Amino acid sequence: MMRASAMNHRSTTPSPLQRLLAAGAAALVLALAVLAVSPTLHAWLHGETQLDPNDSCAVVLFAHGLTPALTALTLLALALAPRRAVFPLPAPILVAEPAFDLPPGCGPPSS
Repeated sequence: MMRASAMNHRSTTPSPLQRLLAAGAAALVLALAVLAVSPTLHAWLHGETQLDPNDSCAVVLFAHGLTPALTALTLLALALAPRRAVFPLPAPILVAEPAFDLPPGCGPPSS
């Protein structure tokens, strides 16, 4: 039987590209969150003094919980992700059967 460390031989440290992508994604989410709660910064981003009520930019979509590109990005990430090795199923845990067939009584019999 293979040891767990031998089965999971993959490196645990992410590459510099993965680190840069993760930092960029975190910075994007932080920027969208700050812009979503600050109408002044949001208007400054558009170069306006008053925001349009029908604005449908990424900040407004993020604030409302709508991420239309999420599906496309997820499919792209799945398509570009390297295929992982298939690990065997773990061995079943064998537990001894209880020594009784019926459950014990709930209390003493009434007299």
